Amino acid sequence: MLPPRAIIAAALLALLAAPGQGNEASPERLVFAAWNVRNYLLAPVRKGTLLTPPKSIESITAVLATLGTIAPDILGLCEIGTRKDLADLQRRLKAAGLDLPHSTWVDGPDKQRHLALLSRFPLADVRHDTRSEFRLGALPRRMQRGILDCTVQVRPGFALRLLGVHLKSPRVVPDFDQAEFRRAESLVLRRHVESILESAPETRLLVFGDFNDRKNSPVVAGVLGRAGARTSLTALPLADRLGDQWTYRWKESDEYTRVDYVMVSENLRPLVLRSGTRLHRAKNWFEASDHRPLVVNLRLPKKP
Repeated sequence: MLPPRAIIAAALLALLAAPGQGNEASPERLVFAAWNVRNYLLAPVRKGTLLTPPKSIESITAVLATLGTIAPDILGLCEIGTRKDLADLQRRLKAAGLDLPHSTWVDGPDKQRHLALLSRFPLADVRHDTRSEFRLGALPRRMQRGILDCTVQVRPGFALRLLGVHLKSPRVVPDFDQAEFRRAESLVLRRHVESILESAPETRLLVFGDFNDRKNSPVVAGVLGRAGARTSLTALPLADRLGDQWTYRWKESDEYTRVDYVMVSENLRPLVLRSGTRLHRAKNWFEASDHRPLVVNLRLPKKP
């Protein structure tokens, strides 16, 4: 049996060697970014008569340059192609100095565009929802890209749960009304949010994605929930350095609008720092995507 002094020394060594004790493993702040990167595909994809070309090397280079400037610790993505495409982006980012070794990818009904997440911190839990159904007319339907749902263990005692979505675009399709479909998808997301915050109100929840609708639409308002309720969310009022709040440019009509959002639960909102929380503005932003990145700077609570 070790003498008491040796036991204390061994305990101190174990504490110093434990994960989360250094500055790198136990940050005081973290940067989250959400971005629709516009068809990150290495190979062309055909759907019926529509052919989506692979992302050009110029566009990929612009994506890497933008993310290198933002330097996110956690990155939520829309319009990623296959798992191999996600791995390609992850590899290129690492080569450029941004190492996000942990990843998850959502295999929804849409086999071309997927949701994904890259993280500097390990994923403690993954619960993607690609099965929830809703009825549209007489037929059962599913969300086209599902719901990304994962918990990131930022450090011992602090976890962040993230939900990501990419709702139906306004593009007209013959099978159903696109606005009704998007509204139905938003109600599935609202139920998912409520199921989390009703069963575990202490959850620090962040919802991100391309909602393909305006802030005052029933889609966005429905996801936010009733103001003041314990399951309500707050949409962060993001703007760039010039005060512009648009996130998407529709090239065909030269229209600029806000369709991308980051929403936070009531217990996460006090941790959002005004400094650094923004819409990212860059001269070559349209080379990378038709959407702009959303950036959130979070202050981590002090350890007890």
